Amino acid sequence: MATKNDESYFTLEKYEVYWEDSVIYTEKWEDIEDAKKNTPSIICTEGFLIQKNKDYHSFAMTIGQRECGETWVIPSKNIKKMTKLGKKTFYKKDFEYKKYQK
Repeated sequence: MATKNDESYFTLEKYEVYWEDSVIYTEKWEDIEDAKKNTPSIICTEGFLIQKNKDYHSFAMTIGQRECGETWVIPSKNIKKMTKLGKKTFYKKDFEYKKYQK
């Protein structure tokens, strides 16, 4: 029989995302021909997918009881590759402080 502590808050899928990001080069002056060779960066981010639509994907890096922190909002058109790493269900009991006391 399920207890109140088994209450599920939510289930989220975790992803590894490779995406294109803009870059600014400010360290030095460079020849224009060399500057023409500069490219955007490819970035890798891992996080829990909390929102997805045609325009953007939102990922949370840190999950609290009913909140999240360190969120990334990545334009969908910038995403080059997404790999599902798994799925996690967060329960009320996972966030009880006393559970982790020695």
